[in-house]
Amino acid sequence: MVMVTVTGEQFQKASGSVRAEVRRAPVEVTYHGRPELVVMSIEDYALLRTNRRPALLREDMPRARVERIAGNRVSPEHAGLDALMDD
Repeated sequence: MVMVTVTGEQFQKASGSVRAEVRRAPVEVTYHGRPELVVMSIEDYALLRTNRRPALLREDMPRARVERIAGNRVSPEHAGLDALMDD
């Protein structure tokens, strides 16, 4: 799905048509060519809030989960990506 983009001026002048578009999909609002806002329906917002998971600190996780995460390895075909992390 491609997000519709409108300028801040379009957003102010044509709020009715923007509201109609928001019912179909979120709308990005730009100011001076830069994205600044995303307007979405209350249903999309509720879904976004429902699917949100809080971040966990390592000390708050069960030890088995920490060990499972620590044991993960990158597949050999992507091992070269480690070099991107080097300074």
